[in-house]
Amino acid sequence: MRVAILAALVLLAAAQAPATVPPAGAVEASPAPEAVVVVSVENMYSAADDTKDVVSQATLGQTVAVLQEQGAFVRVRTPDRYEGWLPRAALAAYPDAAAARYARSGRLVEVTSLMANLYREADVSTARPLLQAPLATRLEVEVEHGERWLTVRLPGGGSAYVQRGDVRPVAAEAPRRRGTPAELVATARRFMGVPYLWGGMTARGIDCSGLASRVYHANGVDLPRDADMQFEDANAAPVARGALRPGDLVFFGRDAKHITHVGMYLGKGRFVNATTHETPMVREDRLADPYWSRIYRGARRPR
Repeated sequence: MRVAILAALVLLAAAQAPATVPPAGAVEASPAPEAVVVVSVENMYSAADDTKDVVSQATLGQTVAVLQEQGAFVRVRTPDRYEGWLPRAALAAYPDAAAARYARSGRLVEVTSLMANLYREADVSTARPLLQAPLATRLEVEVEHGERWLTVRLPGGGSAYVQRGDVRPVAAEAPRRRGTPAELVATARRFMGVPYLWGGMTARGIDCSGLASRVYHANGVDLPRDADMQFEDANAAPVARGALRPGDLVFFGRDAKHITHVGMYLGKGRFVNATTHETPMVREDRLADPYWSRIYRGARRPR
C-alpha cells in the first residue's frame, strides 16, 4: 500500500528516522525501553513532525518499544513491528523492564464493539466519554457494578466505566482464539461504511491493510501492517483464485512485485475492502469488476 512513499522516506535525514520495519531476524543489542499508549488513537508519522505523512496509528493500551526521542516526539515500534513517530503526550513510559505491562495479567475484558466509550461515571448522559477503546483493546477490570457496568483501570492511570455490552471477559494467560472464516467475514462487514483514512487502524477511519490487520487481530491472528508485507508474509499460504474461501486476503497492484491494495474475500466472487476507488470507504466489490480484475495479483490464507 505504501510502496510509492518508501523510496521518498529513504531520502529523509537519519535524525528523522522514518518509519521502517526491521529486517527479519535482526537482533538488538539490548531491549528497548517500553511505553504504553494512553490515548484512544494516535497517528504515527514518518518523521518527528505532525505535518509529515501518517504511516500508521497506535491505539489505547498497546505496549510499544521506544527507539528514539526528539523534542515532543518519540519514535516507537508497535506490536506489529511497524515504526513511526508518536507525540510524546500519547505515551506513558514504563519505569523499567520489571514493571507490570498493561493488560497482561489479572481480570481483563476485550472490546467487542468497533469503539467502546469509556465514561467518567456509570451514566451515558452526564458527560462526554473520557476515551474510546477500539475493537480488540484489552482493559483491566477493577470493579463490577451490577448487570450493566464495569470499572476499568486506564493505561494512563485513573479509572473509567464501560458498559458490559461493549466487552467480553478474557483470560490473560489463555491463547487468543482464532476466529472461523465466518467470524472473519462478520467482523469485516461490521466496518462497512467506515471512511477511508490513509494509515488508519480503527473505525474512526481505516485503510486497506489496516482493515485486514484489525479484522484478523480481533480474530486471534496478527498480520504485518502493509499490503505488500501481508502478500509476502511467510505465515500466509498462497491460494489459487479457484480455491478462494471466505476470510482469504486478496491482493492488487501493478504486478506481484508492486502490491498496493488488499481486501478480504467474502464468497461468491465478492470481497470487502477499504478503498478510495469511486467512494472512499469500506465497501464490497466484485473480483470480476474490470477495475479490480485488471490489477488482481493473487490471494493468501494466513495460517
